[in-house]
Amino acid sequence: MLAAHIAVPIIAAILYGLYEFIAWGTSSDFYLYTYTPVLGGVAAMVGLIAYYLRVVSPTLTKISWMNLLMLLGFLPYLFLTYVIVFFGLYAIYKGVIVSFSVWTIIAGIFWVTIGYRGINWLYLMTEIVRLHGDTHPPVK
Repeated sequence: MLAAHIAVPIIAAILYGLYEFIAWGTSSDFYLYTYTPVLGGVAAMVGLIAYYLRVVSPTLTKISWMNLLMLLGFLPYLFLTYVIVFFGLYAIYKGVIVSFSVWTIIAGIFWVTIGYRGINWLYLMTEIVRLHGDTHPPVK
């Protein structure tokens, strides 16, 4: 259930990136609005699923190379940080400094909130696992 709470902001950013693909086209001039949200969101979803399966699966704890999957847990953190900084704070900056726009400021606040909620849920999932330790039943 926690993974679903984390996936919602990532999927929202992917959908926004797909919308920007339709609006801006496939030009690489706007890659921070198009390619980064889509490809980064897909990578973050893969990292989230791999991290979640590594954390909750009792059978994957015995395989040593699966510890590498723990590093994939950083992908959602990095992507949600990108959402906060670029979609959120940069949009607020553009809405206040570059050209005053209330809608841009509201959109920036929305993305900061969405990104923060995703990072907060990912933090909670990590802390729950850390506090409860290895509570998996032994694998036969």
